Amino acid sequence: MARWWSRSAAEGFRTTLPDRLTDVRALHVGGYWRGPNDMVRHMMLGLRAAGAFVHEVNTDERPELLDTEERPYDRGSTGPVWLRLSALQEAIDASRPNLVICNAGGLGLRPADAERLRPRAFLLGIALSDPDVFDVATRHVAPHFDAFLTNAPSCVPRYGALGVPAALLPIATNEEFYHPVPPRSEMRCEVLLLGRAHPDRIEPARALLARFETHVYGEGWDEHGIPSRGLIFGDDVLAALNSASASVVFFRTAGGHSLVKVGLFDFAAAGALVVTNRSPEVEESFTYGREIIGFANTAELLETISHVLEHPEEAERIRQAGRARALRDHTWKAAWPCILERLRAQGTWR
Repeated sequence: MARWWSRSAAEGFRTTLPDRLTDVRALHVGGYWRGPNDMVRHMMLGLRAAGAFVHEVNTDERPELLDTEERPYDRGSTGPVWLRLSALQEAIDASRPNLVICNAGGLGLRPADAERLRPRAFLLGIALSDPDVFDVATRHVAPHFDAFLTNAPSCVPRYGALGVPAALLPIATNEEFYHPVPPRSEMRCEVLLLGRAHPDRIEPARALLARFETHVYGEGWDEHGIPSRGLIFGDDVLAALNSASASVVFFRTAGGHSLVKVGLFDFAAAGALVVTNRSPEVEESFTYGREIIGFANTAELLETISHVLEHPEEAERIRQAGRARALRDHTWKAAWPCILERLRAQGTWR
């Protein structure tokens, strides 16, 4: 088995995590810009469901915690976002954490603040927008954590070159939230596109709209002449997923990098038939043609959608198999114990 962590020479930890997950006391700091269906929130809920005590700090409700060095707050898109330890002290005193998690949004601790926490808590940083924000944000905050998880495989060796104990974050879903719900008549459609209008999505979106009854939700579409139904959150997302014959998940970031998207796991768990780009990384989580549908280009995407619409029984088998795979192998409740076990196993890093 390949080594999970990329790391430099070790110095020895001053803090180790408890052997039992139920003895973990986590202070989880992060913001939820997508509301009740935000990935950061569901990661926090999954850790709590796995048995750890979790004290939640939602930075959207606590702007006084954030130091952006006089830049506009943009969730780490253009620079690091430092946590003000003095403003966080009440939460630290209330939770008495042995694990502090700074989850996404470019969140980090300045070196002196990290040293103040380290004698009593393991410091874990998480990036969910790599590699797009690596140069501007995450490479600056990562060196001050005891371990760092990134959503981008290409960034693991880049962190390692900085001397950061880094690993690839396993992507998962929160099955307590993402589940099938009854469809809504006003949301019924053949194809659902749910997300921001990245450059690689414009041409296939136009092709889908021209050929199928397609509903588009998200930001940036209207400026390309593609009508968007706006932003949806919470139960409306579940209803949209269950009202479409197929839901398309594109695999590129705004910066053009291909990644395994959390939507694959969330949408499958919600009961959607997921159609996505073919990628070797995705094959480690789902089987194309059996649990999800794959395509290599716009022409194949159109052919694929036509096929599943003409063969509803086959589409239903794939949909059910995708949901079963997500619930069996890819939930945050199951992922967190594995993450924490690996953190404990690396107790001699720094």
